[in-house]
Amino acid sequence: MTPSVVRPGDPVLVTVTGTRELPHGTVNGKRLQFFASRTGYQAVFATALDATTDAIAAEDAVTVDIDGAPTQTVRLRSGTFAETSVIVEDELANPSKADRARIDADNAAIIHAAARASGEPQFARPFRRPPGEVMSAFGTWRTFNDGHRSQHLGLDLFAREGSRVNAINAGTVVLVRDCFLAGNVVVIAHGGGIASAYYHLSQISVAEGDTVAPGDEIGRAGHTGRATGPHLHLSIHVPGGMVNPAAFFPLQLAPAGSAVTQR
Repeated sequence: MTPSVVRPGDPVLVTVTGTRELPHGTVNGKRLQFFASRTGYQAVFATALDATTDAIAAEDAVTVDIDGAPTQTVRLRSGTFAETSVIVEDELANPSKADRARIDADNAAIIHAAARASGEPQFARPFRRPPGEVMSAFGTWRTFNDGHRSQHLGLDLFAREGSRVNAINAGTVVLVRDCFLAGNVVVIAHGGGIASAYYHLSQISVAEGDTVAPGDEIGRAGHTGRATGPHLHLSIHVPGGMVNPAAFFPLQLAPAGSAVTQR
């Protein structure tokens, strides 16, 4: 498993070699979504954001049922997330009851769409990190107008208003939505349990059901929703939850094939 040491919110890649049989494994009692890779089988899962122990305990460890292989564990490095204060319009910091209901519906739609990433990988190439300086890291706690506090579950990258936003890999567009806080959103299901989400877009260039290749334009950067300026918010969801994109991109994913034509 890689990496061998993780922080809360990091992804973990499980690689099983030396077998032609689909392996079975669980983490936190949930079944891993294995897919065929060039060296065997792989699966990705999310380390819980609220994980606080020195190691993922035996009952929470990844277990791979192949010829009685022993339980493997991943060590957890303790740490705290940064804190910051943000000033926005009051209706965005303290939304009304109706707006809170809309926010809940938006969040549910995004998670439901990301869950549609199960099945065989649609990608065959490495995931590409979008360009841009990091403006806000994954996991940062934000306090809005000295009131509401929330955790940032993505990576904010500098992008000029109207600049092109590209798909980080091949997949199928499973959600296009105008959200109260996230603004114009596109979610792409890549298969293998992996989905990517792009927030605050000024324009959207795709429709639900479209297939995209790596680098295809899916929209234009902006600052729709709750944003203090133009940028790209990128979230990545794997089985178990949202993960730190900065820790996801180095994973050596190597699916055996792709259902989407690469170009």
